Amino acid sequence: MSWRFVSLPPQDGYHMVTSFVSVADYVSRGGRNTLLVFSVKEPFVNVGVHQEVWLEVDLDYTSKAGIPVVRRDLGGGTVVITRGEHDYFVVVNQDEAPSDPKALYAKYLSPVVEVLRDYGLNAQLKDQDIVVNGKKISGNGAMTHGKAVVLAGNILMKLDVDLMSKCIRVPTEKFRDKMAKDMSEWLTSLERELGYVPPREELDKKLKASFERNLGIKFEDSSLTSEEIEEWERLAREKMEEEWIYYKDRRHPELRTERCVKISSSVAICHVDYKARKLLRITAKFLGGKLAEVSISGDFFVMSPKGFIELLEERLTNLSPEDIPKEIDRVFEEKKPTIFGFTADDLKKAFLEIVNKPEVREVI
Repeated sequence: MSWRFVSLPPQDGYHMVTSFVSVADYVSRGGRNTLLVFSVKEPFVNVGVHQEVWLEVDLDYTSKAGIPVVRRDLGGGTVVITRGEHDYFVVVNQDEAPSDPKALYAKYLSPVVEVLRDYGLNAQLKDQDIVVNGKKISGNGAMTHGKAVVLAGNILMKLDVDLMSKCIRVPTEKFRDKMAKDMSEWLTSLERELGYVPPREELDKKLKASFERNLGIKFEDSSLTSEEIEEWERLAREKMEEEWIYYKDRRHPELRTERCVKISSSVAICHVDYKARKLLRITAKFLGGKLAEVSISGDFFVMSPKGFIELLEERLTNLSPEDIPKEIDRVFEEKKPTIFGFTADDLKKAFLEIVNKPEVREVI
């Protein structure tokens, strides 16, 4: 089976997060499966599609430093993309990709694991990440787009923990110092493990050979089609719009809190961070004994259907607390979402935590 191998020059953040969408359109129309590789020109903060920017990013610092904030179409957490990583995007026909997220990651990340082992590293697949001696060296995520499945990931070649920690929102500077220390302990890079940074061309050569061996395919060095490039430029322009970057924040402008507050005898706003397999952030406003508004965000991945979180928020609005678990089950049964990071039971437990808060109990 013949795949395309496309190596691009360094891109800005807006073009990075739209490249694989353009290629997915091409694959959906019957084009060949594609492995796309490139790096970034300059650092940027990459926010997951289900996250609220104000909760995740230190906007004072990024604004002063001139570091763009870019929202991608893919789930997962906020990451600071630097020139010290090598990025790859696997775009395949949906019929050829495993529908189970765990099997999907195993199939298309095994070649990357093999490349790292070829350097003599003790690399292992852990959920959707690749770790070396327990430290993450590769972060990955997946999504469906049209009739294509996209797996996006990177290999950390060189770390800039100082920059990463400055871009992330934290409660105090003391906490930022702790976060930087923690990052150094749970992230690693090729430079740290090998004592040097391999050339990108060498990495590409190894990736090509490993994918061919593991998947039984042959690569043809290729370029993007003119249609892909035209669509790519259009999508990149869309991603530059503040309406997209802050769409999650603007969807719930009144739910800006990280605690529980009783506003009046009939109104309370409450926020909880619930750790399922991935992080669930829920902010809810209760009015007159009912859930008046809710924001569900976090670093999870919803592979399908598109717009599921927004639909879920709408379906839960105006319900009494006792009806919330039943409606969650109903929506999950109807839409049968493919989610990596939390289950319907996790969501019900998170809401139970909210409704049991004293501030909420007093108004319901």
